[in-house]
Amino acid sequence: MRALFFLKVMICSFVLNNSLAYAHVCELLSNEVADIMKYNQCIADQNRDSNMEKIINNYESEIEKLTQDNIRLQKRIAKIKSVLSNIISAY
Repeated sequence: MRALFFLKVMICSFVLNNSLAYAHVCELLSNEVADIMKYNQCIADQNRDSNMEKIINNYESEIEKLTQDNIRLQKRIAKIKSVLSNIISAY
């Protein structure tokens, strides 16, 4: 559980830091080669950020699913322990 919490914190901090770094609009300032290259790089960075958000969202949903599975399995283990305890106490 602690590891999952730590992973969530790391992902959230990465998203916040990454989204703040590219919170601007790409503008083509002129038809100069250097400006066109800067513009293209800006667009590529924004697309990469968009893809990164999708990946992070997938990880967050996977973490939530695994957390729920973990809870379900802990309850199942507790039930098995109870049954074994009853069997042992019967002898």
